[in-house]
Amino acid sequence: MSDNNTIRMSRVLCDFLVLTLIAIPLYVFHEFIPPVRRGFYCDDESIRYPFRDSKVTRQMLIVVGLLIPILLILATELFRTLAWEKKCETEFKTYHVRNHSVHRLVVRLYCFIGYFFVGVCFNQLMVDIAKYTIGRQRPHFMDVCRPDIGYQTCSQPDLYITDFKCTTTDTKKIHEAQLSFYSGHSAFSFYAAWFTSLYLQARLFRPLFSRLLLPVIQFLLFGGAAYVSLTRVSDYKHHWSDVLVGAIMGSAIGVFVALFVAEVFKRREIPSCGPSNEFGLIRMDRPDGVSNANGNGSNTVVSTQHVIVSEVDPANQRLVSSSSSALQPIFKLGPPRLPPGSARSNNGQLPSEPGAFKTELRVDPCIVVNMK
Repeated sequence: MSDNNTIRMSRVLCDFLVLTLIAIPLYVFHEFIPPVRRGFYCDDESIRYPFRDSKVTRQMLIVVGLLIPILLILATELFRTLAWEKKCETEFKTYHVRNHSVHRLVVRLYCFIGYFFVGVCFNQLMVDIAKYTIGRQRPHFMDVCRPDIGYQTCSQPDLYITDFKCTTTDTKKIHEAQLSFYSGHSAFSFYAAWFTSLYLQARLFRPLFSRLLLPVIQFLLFGGAAYVSLTRVSDYKHHWSDVLVGAIMGSAIGVFVALFVAEVFKRREIPSCGPSNEFGLIRMDRPDGVSNANGNGSNTVVSTQHVIVSEVDPANQRLVSSSSSALQPIFKLGPPRLPPGSARSNNGQLPSEPGAFKTELRVDPCIVVNMK
């Protein structure tokens, strides 16, 4: 997009071209490159587990793992546009494609969903590079391959067997049985959980219906990712270390894409109209916060909220006094007290040394209500 908010179709086409170029290696890995062939010890019990069907299939993971983040992004942007930003239409950019205007909702969905898919490709590319260059056998490798040497009997347990042939005919299962490290299910699940959670944390800058709703959604995302990862161990598809590394890699890529590629916290777009609190914290630079000193040694506070006023001893950071109450719309705070042991100057004035006293005005986020 240019400076005058005109969307250039050439840049949109370049975005799709870059995404396609990232996806090409994925197709090459799956269709043309065999995994590294590794040997085994015939007494290795970690690869002698029976083959089981997956509780969470690859198709199920792809559908659910893509659908849930897309739906959450769509719902978030719709709610912001139709509810929070309804009174602030003039504050936001208007985009154009040639002679046609494009609503900011379309641009936001294109950006955030596009960044999400870029991260999906990054994540899967890292998974495939590891799988095909390491070629670690899955826990059910012996059951799927049934090699002609070392499967029925193990006369030389210390011999590393590399010259073997699989006696089964299912080449697809044999191929998949050599792609254990690291877990693609685990990596994708945690990538989606981290990206979506950080996106929601940034874009939903105010409580949504309930202060607990957003944490519950984020917990469910990570709980689902953990469940998918654990089933890979219980289904004998991966070793525990494969799942652990997959979770770490997926989390790292999710955080990287959300913070440094999509830059979700730099794109919060908090409008100035509407309620002034962000998750219960009143902006102190607004008229409903704290005014400047009124010249007579006291501060005037204009607020309709509950506040907590406290004085802190700077010597040992000990709380001197604290009070909380429902105050009148306008009230005054007297001059701050001196810390214990301090003395006034000869003329009775307060000492002017910095750090002699410190007064704090804090807003309790648990009792702040919406300010219209």
